[in-house]
Order: sequence, then C-alpha cells, then structure tokens
Amino acid sequence: MPSIKAYLPDADIWKAGLRTAVAGGLALLVAQLLALPQGYWSVMTAIVIMQTRLGASLKAAGDRVLGTLAGAAFGFVVALLTPSTPGWTWVGLIFSIGVLGMLAAYRPSYRVAPMTAAIVLVATPSHAVALISATHRVTEILIGCAVGILVSLVVTPARSDTSLRNEANHAIGLLVKLIGLDIAGQSGKPDEAARSQVNDEIYNSYRTIDTLTREVQEEQASHISRGSLDPERLRLCLRDLRTSTFLLRRVTRLPWPTSLDAGMAGSAKAVTDNIGSYLLAIGGALSGQVAPPATDNLEGSFAAFASATRSLIEQASPAASDSASSTVAPAAADDHAVAYLANLSFALEQVRYSTEKLAECVADMAGATDRS
Repeated sequence: MPSIKAYLPDADIWKAGLRTAVAGGLALLVAQLLALPQGYWSVMTAIVIMQTRLGASLKAAGDRVLGTLAGAAFGFVVALLTPSTPGWTWVGLIFSIGVLGMLAAYRPSYRVAPMTAAIVLVATPSHAVALISATHRVTEILIGCAVGILVSLVVTPARSDTSLRNEANHAIGLLVKLIGLDIAGQSGKPDEAARSQVNDEIYNSYRTIDTLTREVQEEQASHISRGSLDPERLRLCLRDLRTSTFLLRRVTRLPWPTSLDAGMAGSAKAVTDNIGSYLLAIGGALSGQVAPPATDNLEGSFAAFASATRSLIEQASPAASDSASSTVAPAAADDHAVAYLANLSFALEQVRYSTEKLAECVADMAGATDRS
C-alpha cells in the first residue's frame, strides 16, 4: 500500500502554491487599504507574475508594467481625442487595440497593452474621467507587481541560479547518455528510437537553459542575485559541448572498420567512457558549487588512444605495407581504417576541448553562492 508521502506534492509544488496564495491575499489587502475601486486587478496581476522562479517573476512583472503603462497612456490619449459617444468609443476602441495589438505582436512584452487600453476606454462612464481610470489601472497593476516580487523574495524563494545549475547538470547527463548509445551501436545495430528520444530531451533541456539564462540575468540586473555564476558563459560552454558531442555522434554512427582489432576498439571505448565519467563529475560539481576533479584518467586514456592510433597508421603506411607479410589487411581496408581513426581522433579532441573549457567555467564559478 502506498505511503501518505506518495499522495503529497513535492516541495517545489507546494511552495509555489504557498507563494501564489500569499501574493493574492496580500495584493487584495493593499488594494482595499488604498480604497481602489477595482482591486481585483492587483490580485490578478500578483497571480499572473507569480512564477516558479524569482527571475521569471521579475521578467513577468517588467513586461506587465511596460504593457500597462503603454496601454493606459494610449487609451487615455485616444479618449481625449474622441467625443464621448458610443459610436466614437467603438471607433477609439478598435483603433487602440488594433495599434497596440501590432505592438504586442512585434514586442511580446507589451501583450497586456491592448487589454489595458480597452479597460480605460470602455470601463469609464465618460471620457472626462479617463485619466482617473488610467491612474487607477496603473496603480492596481503596480501594486500587484510589487507584491508579487516581494513575496517571491521572502516566501520560500526559488532562485533561477540554482535551477540553471541543475538543468545544466541534467543536459550534461543527456549528452553522456547519447555518447554511450552511439558507442554501443558500433558493436551491433544502433538503437535509433533511443537516440531520437535522447535527442529530443537534449533539445528541450537546452531550450530550458536558454530561458533560465535570461532569468538569471534578470536577477543579476536587479541586484537580487550577487553570486559569481556567469550564465552566458555557462550557456556558451554547454552549446560548444553539444556541438562537439554531435560531431562525435556523426563519426561513431558509421560502421566500425573490420580491419581494426578489438584492442583498438577497446582503446576508443575507454576514451569515451572516461569522457562520460568526467562530464558527469563536472555536472555534479556544477550543481554542488564546487570545483571539478582532476583529469588524470581522461588524460591517460587519450594518451593510450593516441599511441594506438599512431601505431596503426605507421603499420598502414606504404613502407610498412611493402615489408609486411601477406596476412596484412588489404590497402583499401587499411586506408578506410586510417580515415575513420583520423575522423574519430578529431571528434574526440573537439569533445576534449569543450570538456576542458566547461571544466574551467565550472571551476571559476565554484562556491558561487547567492548572497542576496
């Protein structure tokens, strides 16, 4: 029988619900204390901008304020320039929401502007009090935004900084999984369904990383987060790692040359295994805000692979072929093996370079705690 914990929401879910409830209640209380005529706009604004993470709440609040100011100002000007009759109100409404709708399509941050202008034009008994209506709407929206940000800061705050670190760790794990699938495919038929699923997960994770990067930048621009995490540098290092991993994937999807012995295949697999292990260690260090470990095992496996590759190339050279016995593999097969190893070596070096750059990035951000 499942335990009670199985039916309870996890910590992130109930904390989000708590923040939303507190923000809505506090916004209504402030609106009532100020005797605003339509305090529910404060409540709705606080609920709308209340996001899972602080950085997202800041972005939503900024967009809400921009859209509200633009819509209220435009609606007020149109109200002043048109007679206070039902027909002209209809004309002013169509014109306002049309123009502001184009603005919202061009700049999504202004998507609330058409709605605000419509409220200013339609919800007033006459155009003579349009300024009062616009002032009330702006005040109510600003209260909702202020309350939402305050609650996000005080009530079980969720930092985008931490979420970015954890999502980056998740993305690294997916790349390691993809490398493992491709190497495993060399010894048999590749699992294309598994590859496709991991590819989709990688792209989704990187889209989340792009979003979190912007959220962390919002927190840092607002001086709410003062940690040493460099979100843009981390994002670029992760993109480089994805590019080099996909390059390795293109090489390893090709059939393994039959002229290469098991020892060579084992050497190549040892390199990829150590790359995967070290990448996972980097991801763990990133989440734990510590420096990544040394690269001794990785360096050793690369050295062994490079030595085996040089030995095979020397054996496949024309001079070696002339003095070799009749048991040596045909020249065409040797050429194919040499070309494959050259491509594989290049791809592995690219992954190695990307891995080292990511390790440097994580080491520089080690201990980057949020001191807000």
